Amino acid sequence: MKITVDIDITPEELRQFIGLPNVEKLQEQILQNAQIYLKESGGGQYGELIATAMQPMMAYQQWIQKMMGKTTDDSSAPQAKKSGDNHA
Repeated sequence: MKITVDIDITPEELRQFIGLPNVEKLQEQILQNAQIYLKESGGGQYGELIATAMQPMMAYQQWIQKMMGKTTDDSSAPQAKKSGDNHA
């Protein structure tokens, strides 16, 4: 035998029914403290960490830009020679 019961209840109502404390204000305070901490410490060790982590990605992006630039330059060079050959 299988019995299924569906209950439409909000998480807050369920917490109250079970007897759990309301920790919403505590969670908000913890998030505010974390945001303040990250803002204050962002210029220090985390800034250096982020800059170090970004170096390989920046190098890759520069390499791609160089490759795209060479492709564009190489494709325009033969066209100039071909048009010069037609005039000769």
